[in-house]
Amino acid sequence: MKGLPKEWLLEGLEQSAQTLAHILADVSQARASAIRDGDDGWSVLEIMCHLRDYQAIFAERIRRILEEEDPTFQLYDEEARLRMVVENEYANQNLRAVLEDYLSTRRAIIERLTPLDDAQWKREGRFAADDIVDLTMPVVHTLLHDADHKEQIARILRG
Repeated sequence: MKGLPKEWLLEGLEQSAQTLAHILADVSQARASAIRDGDDGWSVLEIMCHLRDYQAIFAERIRRILEEEDPTFQLYDEEARLRMVVENEYANQNLRAVLEDYLSTRRAIIERLTPLDDAQWKREGRFAADDIVDLTMPVVHTLLHDADHKEQIARILRG
């Protein structure tokens, strides 16, 4: 990610969130709960809950990179991801509240990142001894995660 302008990343974070809000603007709670990505797939509501919860994870990684020296992050495996669906009762949540939580966290991330200088963007964390990442990694991961699930939601809504 060396040389990737922070302005692009910040603009991408804002645009991605706004695109998701536009996609969901006219989606009712009933529809978001009912339509799924295949017979065993997640509903639009469950996908939004997943986006909200994982964005909070990315925000925490950003915070730790900025506030701690050489933080180590845990990988989230498939079992942990699936447990979150049940433990956080995704199917029983309110779509508008979930979207607002997602947008609020996104605004906080953007506000946290906007004033940072180049040295702060170069701060690092790690997933393992040889897997060192700088601050751009959780930001880019957030954008890619958004893109993947925005496509999934749009595809589900189109039927």
